[in-house]
Amino acid sequence: MEEELREGHLDVKAPALPPGPEPQSEAEKSLIVRLGQWIRQLSIILKQDIIDYIDGLIEMPGSMKEKFMELARKVFPDGVTWETIILLLHVAGKMAVKVVEAKQPHLVIEIFKIVMNYFKETLLGWVARKGGWSPPPSEPSDRMPFNTNDALIGAGLAFLCIVVWKLIRVIA
Repeated sequence: MEEELREGHLDVKAPALPPGPEPQSEAEKSLIVRLGQWIRQLSIILKQDIIDYIDGLIEMPGSMKEKFMELARKVFPDGVTWETIILLLHVAGKMAVKVVEAKQPHLVIEIFKIVMNYFKETLLGWVARKGGWSPPPSEPSDRMPFNTNDALIGAGLAFLCIVVWKLIRVIA
């Protein structure tokens, strides 16, 4: 199994998404197609452009915390949004992958701590005021709703899993 992980030859397929409601009109179908195309294009742009910026950020002088905090100040000059939170976490994940590729995996934990502390100290209050990650009150649920601590722990675990997976691929 470990060898298959390193070589990336596992025959594991992601489960299919459950079918959603079919669009009712041609306008709805067209909107979904255009939105799907736009998201794919944005993904390509992000993937290409962000790598150069992250390389530059990693190579800048100063501590990882100083660099991340300066970046965070620039990301939220006009206030916090869900989109900016997601993009900042995406960049932090890319930074972690870059330090692993640069054979400096010890910096991954540092990046993780910086991001989690920033989230707790700066963003968690905003997320809680927006309702956190719990289901809306009108949506019945058989399980306990997530609270912000659950979301924080889940995001941290997901972040570490991605970095460890990437580390295994780099080492191989």
